[in-house]
Amino acid sequence: MADSDHAPSTVSVLGLGNMGSALASALIEAGHRVTVWNRGTDRRAAFAGRCAVAASAAEACAASDLVVACLADYDATVEALGAEALAALAGGTIVQLASGGPDDARRLAGLVGAAGGGYLDGKILTFPARIGDEPTMIAYAGPRALFDRHRPVLAAFGGRPTHVAEAPAGASAVDLAWLSFLYGATLGLLQGAAFCESEGVDPGAAFDALPSWLVEIQAEGTYYRGLIARGDYAGDQASLDVHVAAMQHILGAAEASGVSAAFPRLLVELFSQAAATHGPDEIAAAIEVLRPQGG
Repeated sequence: MADSDHAPSTVSVLGLGNMGSALASALIEAGHRVTVWNRGTDRRAAFAGRCAVAASAAEACAASDLVVACLADYDATVEALGAEALAALAGGTIVQLASGGPDDARRLAGLVGAAGGGYLDGKILTFPARIGDEPTMIAYAGPRALFDRHRPVLAAFGGRPTHVAEAPAGASAVDLAWLSFLYGATLGLLQGAAFCESEGVDPGAAFDALPSWLVEIQAEGTYYRGLIARGDYAGDQASLDVHVAAMQHILGAAEASGVSAAFPRLLVELFSQAAATHGPDEIAAAIEVLRPQGG
C-alpha cells in the first residue's frame, strides 16, 4: 500500500478494547472506509455490518493506507504485527496509540521503519467516552510531514490532534506528564474527600469545588510555565517556604485525624528538599529536584 499526497480515506484499526472500539466508531462516524481487527472474535462481531472486519492483523494492514494500533501495549502490537503485517505496512503509515514509554516508542519506530513504513507515536490524553469530542487532545510524535498528511483523519478522534516532537519518544513524555497530573490530582482529591469524611462533612463538598480549583490550577500552570522557561523562579505569589508550611499543616491534620498521611508526607519530603535551596522562590522551583540529577 502507498500513502497518497492527501490524507487517506482507508483506515484500519488493530485492537477493539474499550479505547480501540471508540476510535473505530469515531472513524466510521466521520465517513472513513474502516477495517477493524481484534484477536478475540466477540469484539470483531460487534462491528460486523458497520465496517470491514479482517481475519488477521496482516489483512487489516494490507487493506488501508493508515493503520491505527490500539492494543494493550507495545509488546502486544509487535506480536500482532508479525513479519507478514509488518511487510504490509511498507509504503503506508502506522499510528501507535498503545500505552508505553519512550524506549518502547523508539523500538517500534525502528521496526516499522526497517519494514519501509511510516510511523507516528500517539498518546491519548482522555478516556474512551470523550473520543471525538472537540476538547480532546491526542499528542503525536514523528515526522511532522507525516502528521500533517494524516491530520484530517486523526481529527476524527478529537478536536485537538497535536504534534509535539519529531522524535518518536516525544508523545510518551507528554503522556507521562498527563498521567502524573491525573494520578497526582486524583490522589489529592480523594485525600480531600477522606478529610471531609473524618469531620462529618459530605465529601461532595470537595467534588463540587472542582470547577473553581481547576481554574486556579490552569492559572498557576501558565505562571509556572513562564518561570521554568526562563529558569528563574523568583516571583510574588507564594514562596516554597510558605507552601511547605501548608503541606506540614496537611500532614499534621492527617496524623491527628487518622486519615492516611502517606500523600502529605511525600509532599513535605519532596518540597522541603527543594526549599532547602529555593525557599524564597515560587513552588515551580521544585522541578529542580525532579529533574535527572548528576551527569
